[in-house]
Amino acid sequence: MLNTTAAKITTTTQIIAPSNILIVEDDNDLAELIGMHLTLQNHQVVRATTITKADKLIKENHFSLVILDRGLDDGDGLTLCHTLRQHENWTPVLMLTARDSEKDKVEGLESGADDYLTKPFSVLEFQARVRAILRRESHNESSSSSQRIQQTESENTLDNQEPVLHFDELAIKPDSHQVEVNQQPINLTATEFTLLYFLAKRPGRVYSKDELLSQVWHTDFSGYHHTVCSTVNRLRTKLEACHPKHKYIHTIWGVGYKFQAI
Repeated sequence: MLNTTAAKITTTTQIIAPSNILIVEDDNDLAELIGMHLTLQNHQVVRATTITKADKLIKENHFSLVILDRGLDDGDGLTLCHTLRQHENWTPVLMLTARDSEKDKVEGLESGADDYLTKPFSVLEFQARVRAILRRESHNESSSSSQRIQQTESENTLDNQEPVLHFDELAIKPDSHQVEVNQQPINLTATEFTLLYFLAKRPGRVYSKDELLSQVWHTDFSGYHHTVCSTVNRLRTKLEACHPKHKYIHTIWGVGYKFQAI
C-alpha cells in the first residue's frame, strides 16, 4: 500500500515524456492509486493481475517500464523478471513488495529488477523512482541514437572516435556499441555497455557507487546504490557466460568496483 498522508500530495518536479507503463499488481486499490498518479503524469497505463497475463502483454506490446508486484496469485513476480532477462528483454522493472529484508531486496535486484520499492511507500518516493528509471532509459536511448548518428557522420574521421578497447579475448567497441568475447557478440543494454566501457578505460581503478551513479547514470542520488549493484550483476553474468574462467569486474568490499583485465 501507499502511505495515505503522502498519497494526497502530487508532484511534478520534472517533466518526463509520456510513456507506456505496465502495472502488474493484484491489489485493486493500490493498482488504481498508482495508476491514477501515473495517468496524471500523462503516462499510458496498462494493468495485469497475474504473471501469465503480464507475460502475454509484454510479448505483444512495447513498455517503457514494468511495475511488478512480487506476491501475485499465480506466483512470485521474480519469476516474470527472470523470464524477461533470460529472453533478453531489458525493459526496466520496478519491483514492489511487502518483503523488506536485505535478502529479499538482493533477490529482487539479482533477478534483473532495476529498482526495488518496499510497501508501504509514499507517492513522492514512488514518483521519484519512476522518474529516475524513465530518465535513465531516455538518456540511454538518446545516447545510443546519438552514437549511431555520430558513427555515420564520422566514418572517415576515426581519430575523433573513442578507442576500441582490447583485453585478450575481450573487445569493447564504442563506435558500434558492441562487446565481443572470442569474436562472439554479447548482447548488452545501453547502460551495461556504458558501465563496462567506463570501467575498462582505466583497468585497476576502483570506482565507488556514487562515482558510477554520477558518471554512468548521471544522477547524484545515493539512494540508487542498489541499481548499480543490479547492473553490475547482470553485466558479470553475461560476460562470464561467454568466458567462465575470467572475472572482469571485481567487487572491492566497502569501496566499489574495478575492471581487471587479467
